[in-house]
Amino acid sequence: MSYKRSSLMQERMEQNRKAILSSARKIISEGGVKDAQIQTIAEQAGVSSGLVYRYFENKSQVLIEVLSEAIHTELLVIDSIIESDLSAKQKLHKAVATFVKRALNSPQLAYSLMFEPVDSTVEHERFRVKQLIKQSIKKIFADGNASGEFVLDDLNTAALCVVGAMTYVVVEPLDPAQNIKFDQQHKNYFSRQIADFCVDAVQKK
Repeated sequence: MSYKRSSLMQERMEQNRKAILSSARKIISEGGVKDAQIQTIAEQAGVSSGLVYRYFENKSQVLIEVLSEAIHTELLVIDSIIESDLSAKQKLHKAVATFVKRALNSPQLAYSLMFEPVDSTVEHERFRVKQLIKQSIKKIFADGNASGEFVLDDLNTAALCVVGAMTYVVVEPLDPAQNIKFDQQHKNYFSRQIADFCVDAVQKK
């Protein structure tokens, strides 16, 4: 009986935590980091502010978890492309285009998680996230070098350049202040342009 109560309590705690993170993500998606205050997150999740603090030390810790979950999803998408039967050149093109297009499909969330002003602890998490993306791009470059599609002496620097292109290129279209509206055709065109640029920069001439 004690074990069953413990199991039910653990399940309830996990449900609360998921509800808090889901609430925070929804608020950020609609109004940005500035709107994701602990009280607002708690109300959206249907819990007390005190309960939020049982799971997270402060707002920054909530944001870090939301960012971590979001990038985990993106890395799964990129890794599925890496594991596909495409050529290295096709993998790079698809990985970059898919990342950019997915950002454009969730503009406020993507802008907030990547560019909205945050404190140093969240900024450090952003840096860690870019390192994870870089590692995935390096895998594509290693495959490309092995197949002869790429001739890259410094995979790390090349991967950093691609990560810079695929992230910072969306600052302007994602910035809510710019009020840029992309229909699906323009999203496809824009993401393809960035992918073309990245492939052209590293492919064997």
